Amino acid sequence: MQHTAPKTPRTRPTQERRATFNGTPEGVTDARKWALAALNKPGWGIPNPDDFALVVSELATNALDHTHSGRGGKFTIRLALHEDHIRVTVRDAGPRQGRTPTRRTPQLTAEHGRGLGIVDALSRSWGVATIGTGVYAEVTR
Repeated sequence: MQHTAPKTPRTRPTQERRATFNGTPEGVTDARKWALAALNKPGWGIPNPDDFALVVSELATNALDHTHSGRGGKFTIRLALHEDHIRVTVRDAGPRQGRTPTRRTPQLTAEHGRGLGIVDALSRSWGVATIGTGVYAEVTR
């Protein structure tokens, strides 16, 4: 007999917004500004959740650092508004050779490798996109 954990109830978003950005450091800045502004536009008008901007920045930065988006490509951010959370999905141009979205425990002196650990700590869940390539995080409203 096989036992499985109960599935988390899935809800459909009430609204969605998306935008595409250049795979450059400026693109990350633009994406963060766009995401924060999107929450305040008519129809949503919700306050920015704690640490929302940092989660967006980390996911976008990972797209640049670990995928073809950062090599002259682009990335897309999709915000999906749910009753109790916002799902941030960053779609990228495909992983570079040998790169997969994995939370790591870097050396104390390492300059990189903490991004998904930060996302994990600040979001209620995160994971790898099941269609296409990318990563998502769900931030409580």
